[in-house]
Amino acid sequence: MVKPLIEIPKKLRANHSVFLQKIGKFFLRITGWKLKGNIPNNDRIILVAGPHTSNWDFLLALAFIFGLNLNVYWIGKHTLFKNGFSKLMRKLGGIPVDRKSPELLMNEVSHIVKKQQGVIIAISPEGTRKKVERLKSGFLRIAEATNSQIMLTGIDFESKLIHLGRLFQPSGNTETDLLNVHNYFRQFKGKRPEYS
Repeated sequence: MVKPLIEIPKKLRANHSVFLQKIGKFFLRITGWKLKGNIPNNDRIILVAGPHTSNWDFLLALAFIFGLNLNVYWIGKHTLFKNGFSKLMRKLGGIPVDRKSPELLMNEVSHIVKKQQGVIIAISPEGTRKKVERLKSGFLRIAEATNSQIMLTGIDFESKLIHLGRLFQPSGNTETDLLNVHNYFRQFKGKRPEYS
């Protein structure tokens, strides 16, 4: 039995092997990362994480997912799923997104949400590791279409803390909502602060 880092609602727990759970916790421990906050007891959560500035964010996310034994699917660029990596990425919970065909993403996410008792869909609203002036609004549309709660999660490399933040209630005004989320993430420093 692996001792949990924090209490996870039963319906949001995955079936990751004890080995993967230990690997996830070991990575977090040796790199000095800690968690702050809790996972809410909701059936469907869109976990919006940022700032996304480095490939290290992906390894950190996997350690977090395995270490907490969370039932998480994550959305990533379709280019990550090429050259023989598609099967592995999907096994790790990946959902490819091609900006030219957003309806395919929505269909896949809707299918996943319908068949799961409890699930977290993780997404980076920047859509890139570079600095952006405006976040992508896909997470708002996904949350509305799947009747999911939005949870903001800050990744702070300066303090080595993953902040499991508050639930975000959209106002219905996309530009206002994106600005509010963008401002929330400004308090955290990514691996490459110049891109935060």
